[in-house]
Amino acid sequence: MDIDINKIVLCRKKILLMMLLNFSDWLCTITLLRFDGFFEANPLMASVLDKPLLCFAVKCILPLILMSYIFYVLPVSSKGIVKAVNIIMIVLGVIYLLINILHIFNFVILFNM
Repeated sequence: MDIDINKIVLCRKKILLMMLLNFSDWLCTITLLRFDGFFEANPLMASVLDKPLLCFAVKCILPLILMSYIFYVLPVSSKGIVKAVNIIMIVLGVIYLLINILHIFNFVILFNM
């Protein structure tokens, strides 16, 4: 398996960014939900928000475990897997950036009420 180490490093950086964006999504979500007028848009997550430990586990711990596994398995993965993970990280990155931008707009709305 002759995998370009630069692609693995780039993929690992994307994974670290996903973990950061995922954590910021959780933090912003629980902060905004303390104010009237804000709600969780994801119906699956809305069902666990009333249980703080479960919410943290689902929003932060499980993705951390999954992404940590991928992070450490990448060097022994095939070129196809590394390419697929890179593409998935780009898609997830765009989604999480949009979600975090939405959180920023919500904070602007909140502080201008």
